[in-house]
Amino acid sequence: MDQKRIIDEFKELVSIEVHSRDERAIADVLKEKLTTLGLTVTEDKAGEALGGNTGNLYAQLPGSTDGEPVLFSAHMDRVGNHGHIVPLVKEEEGKIVSDGTSILAGDDIGGVAAILAMLREVKEKQIPHGPIEVAFSVCEETGVEGSRQYDFSKFNAKSAFVYDASGKAGTIVLAAPSKGRVTIRVHGVTAHAGNEPEKGLNALKVAADLIMQLPDGRLSPVSTANFSIIEAGSATNVVCDLVTITGEQRSRDAKEYQQISADIQAAADRISEKYHTKIEVELHTLYHAFKLEETARPCVLAKEAAEAARAVPFFKEGGGGMDANHFNEHGIAAVGIGTGNFKCHTNEEYQVIDDLVKCAKQAVEIVKLAAGKN
Repeated sequence: MDQKRIIDEFKELVSIEVHSRDERAIADVLKEKLTTLGLTVTEDKAGEALGGNTGNLYAQLPGSTDGEPVLFSAHMDRVGNHGHIVPLVKEEEGKIVSDGTSILAGDDIGGVAAILAMLREVKEKQIPHGPIEVAFSVCEETGVEGSRQYDFSKFNAKSAFVYDASGKAGTIVLAAPSKGRVTIRVHGVTAHAGNEPEKGLNALKVAADLIMQLPDGRLSPVSTANFSIIEAGSATNVVCDLVTITGEQRSRDAKEYQQISADIQAAADRISEKYHTKIEVELHTLYHAFKLEETARPCVLAKEAAEAARAVPFFKEGGGGMDANHFNEHGIAAVGIGTGNFKCHTNEEYQVIDDLVKCAKQAVEIVKLAAGKN
């Protein structure tokens, strides 16, 4: 496998200016690359549904054999950045970094580059394969929104490999949590802060009391909660009458997820009664948890393929969501695949080159195994 070509393509793709809801530039480049490789490419209406300018890409490569269909997935967007990512190859360290002023965007260009490298290897070496499907999503970083918009009836594969997990090549994520976005509105009573503050009720004071009673941090080995955004006040001479608290809850256990929701509501009810004021709680579940057994088909394929690619396979349960959550919810067994990306979402992010190449080789081996040719 051509390592230099993989590195060059990685650098090309991270250098494109991309933001969630503005994936147009990279989508057009990927459309051209996939079409050149012989895939049929379509774009859905996810952008319109989400207020963006780009839809999810869905591509198909017909099988050269009657092997089982397989699906490879990654996302096109990235976390907030200034739009001018400069990748630097540190050959002596075997990794790619940014210039330090931004993220690298190996999350998830590492996954995209590995999938493209796999497709080239299959085409150029005429490797026998069953049908190969590729899904590149938008708005993954904003709550796995893009892949929720897929028309899942279009997918033929029953096994999917989501190339969007941090960690060394060989990492196989077989479980991920549900995530809920929590919005709490704490009402107070406005009044002039200098003339008659006693006629008001400071919603910020009420919210502070509530925050101390909300579930927070690591709640169990499989559950977390975090409240990190507070919006309040209009002026110092006005008693604050509304505070909005925004946070999240996660759990890989359905009962614990429900209990966290109940605990949040119970805390709000107690504080509401204490201060005789209205508190509204809204919970929106962004995606649902999944957990596969190591004997599930994509787990078996990913493990055997990692070994064939000379990566050490190991299974883990993840703490974040990915497109695999939606695939599993809709009957397509999906695992996350480690791409050799580390410290994602920070300016210290780096991509291990050897892991990226092994990740691409693993994808080739998955294709071979699914076609019954290993």
